[in-house]
Amino acid sequence: MRPLPSKPLSPERILVIRLSALGDVIQVLPAIEALSRLFPTSRIDAVTESLSYPILKDHPGIDHLHRFPRAEIRKEWRTAEFRGQARERMEELKDQLQRTHYDLVIDWQSNLRSAWIRMQTRHRHVLQLHPADGGELPFWWPGWRPRNPAGRVHRIERAMHLVRELGYRGPTPQGEIAGESLPLADGGSKAPILIHPFVSAFGRFKEWPLGHWIELAGQLAQKNETVWVSGTPAERARVEEWVADSSPQIEMAPETRDTADLAKLVRSCRAVVAADTGIVHLSSMLGIPTIGLYGPKDPSVHGPLGPRSVTLRSGVPCSPCPLRDCEHSLCMSSIGVDQVLSALETLLDPQRVS
Repeated sequence: MRPLPSKPLSPERILVIRLSALGDVIQVLPAIEALSRLFPTSRIDAVTESLSYPILKDHPGIDHLHRFPRAEIRKEWRTAEFRGQARERMEELKDQLQRTHYDLVIDWQSNLRSAWIRMQTRHRHVLQLHPADGGELPFWWPGWRPRNPAGRVHRIERAMHLVRELGYRGPTPQGEIAGESLPLADGGSKAPILIHPFVSAFGRFKEWPLGHWIELAGQLAQKNETVWVSGTPAERARVEEWVADSSPQIEMAPETRDTADLAKLVRSCRAVVAADTGIVHLSSMLGIPTIGLYGPKDPSVHGPLGPRSVTLRSGVPCSPCPLRDCEHSLCMSSIGVDQVLSALETLLDPQRVS
C-alpha cells in the first residue's frame, strides 16, 4: 500500500465495498453521500452482503448494488452435495463485477473478504483503510491508503476519512436510508416504544440482562406506553412466553422479512431502546429517538450519533475494554432500568429542543 498521489482523481465509475453487519454498513452511508457530492457525475456502485442488501437496494446514492451472498456460500460449502451451488454463486458475482471497469474502488472493509472481491474486478485504483485504523491487510498489499490514519474517531468519521483523502472538504452528511419517504410516527402516545433485547451471537457479552428488559417493559406499560419487542424468529421464541404472560400493552413487534422491512418498522415507532447492535444505528440515522446501552465498546467510537440519540453506560472502571468475551458482563448488568427510563423521559419530552 502507498499514499494517494497528490494529483486529484476524477473517477467516472466508482465501486464501494462494505460487508459485515448492519450497523457497520449503516455507518458508511454518510461517506457514500459525501462521495456523491464530491463526484456528482460519477457512477457509484456498491457491494454488500445479503443482510444489508435490501436496505441499500434503492439507495439514492448507489447506481447499482451487487449482492455478496457470503452466508449462503459458507453454508453450502460445508456440504459436498451443495458445494457446486456455492461455486456457481461465486462465479455469478465475479461475472457481474467484471462487466464494468472501475476507475476507483473504495474498500471500507479492508480485509481478506473484500480483497477477494477486489481481485474479481477490473479497476485502476483502490483506496483502503490505513492499517492503523483497523484495516487488516498488510502494508505491502496492492492499493492506495490515506497518508495518515484517522485515529480513534467514530466509525462514521473513519469512513469519511477516505472521502476526505480524495478531496472532500464539507461537513459530514447525515446519511440517507432507502425508503425514507415512508411516513414517520407522529410521536404521539399511541406510537409504540420498540425494545430490542438481543445482540448478535458473536457479541453476547454486550447483552443487557433479560430481567432488566422485563422490568423496563413492565414500567413502561404502567406508564400507559405501548411496548413492542423485536427480534429474529429465533430470538422472538426466547421471549414469547414472557410477552404472552405480561401486560396487554407489551406485544411482539410485527415480523420483518428483511432489513428494509426493519427500517419501516423502526419508522413507525416513537422511540427505540437496544444494546450495541445495528438497530440503534438504523433508528438514529432515521431520526427516531434512540437509546443505546453500551458496556464493552466505547460509544464515542461505536455508538449512535445524532441529536435524538443517547448512549448509556454504567461507568464501571473496566468499561470499555478490548475483550471479545466476558464471564460476568458487569458493565452491562450495572446499567439501571431507572437510567433508561430517565433518558427516555428526557428524549420524549415535547419541550425538548432537538
